[in-house]
Amino acid sequence: MKFRARATVMHLLGSAAVTLLAAWLVFYYWYPSPLSQLAGGATLFMLVVAVDLVLGPALTAVVANPNKTRVHLVRDISVIFAIQIVALVYGLHTVAVARPVAIAFEVDMFRLVSAAEIEAEELEQAPPALRQLSWRGPVTLAAINPSNEKEQFDTIQLGLAGIHLAALPRYWRNYDDHAGQAWQRASPIAKVLDQQPNLKGEIGKIASRAQVDPTSLRVLPLLARRAEGMVLLAPGGRVIGLLAATAPPSP
Repeated sequence: MKFRARATVMHLLGSAAVTLLAAWLVFYYWYPSPLSQLAGGATLFMLVVAVDLVLGPALTAVVANPNKTRVHLVRDISVIFAIQIVALVYGLHTVAVARPVAIAFEVDMFRLVSAAEIEAEELEQAPPALRQLSWRGPVTLAAINPSNEKEQFDTIQLGLAGIHLAALPRYWRNYDDHAGQAWQRASPIAKVLDQQPNLKGEIGKIASRAQVDPTSLRVLPLLARRAEGMVLLAPGGRVIGLLAATAPPSP
């Protein structure tokens, strides 16, 4: 029993170290806060952790037997490691595919777009500077309305099918060219604080990091897969932060 327990604990510690490394990759690069909540990164990662921390050590507890020869024990543990690595790689691949790649301004709100929503052939139709999906958090861009009636009708049909404008890279544009429009559509921060005074501290921290007066901020709703939130805008429409909270009222 001591041999079995020691082997299980050693495997558990090794799995925990790998899990910490994976967590750094996921939450520092792919899902920086608060995107883990908005895009469901935390939930997906917990599934990966469950496999990594439970499957491997549990199987080791079953096969670890001091009566086995060294060759047989190494073979069994190697098979467990291989299964665990395959499961971890598959889990991380799933998390990576679901990672947010764009925060798209669309008419009077923002949408959080994941890599899974973008078709490869569609991406080729994006402006050259936006044809690479980010691996270090989402980029801010604008999704413009189509210019002719046929395209407008097509996008309406796609919208009814659940494919929104922000998920169509051919309509992506540089956000800076549309920041003024976002600023005009945004609500004063005072409206949000009147309804959700508990956000004052977090908003103050974001404003401080951006070196802007918190009372000058405006907000627009942010629609994401897992939750609604809001985008904080500095004067002129510059995006300075996100909050995972109920979207603010329309201006």
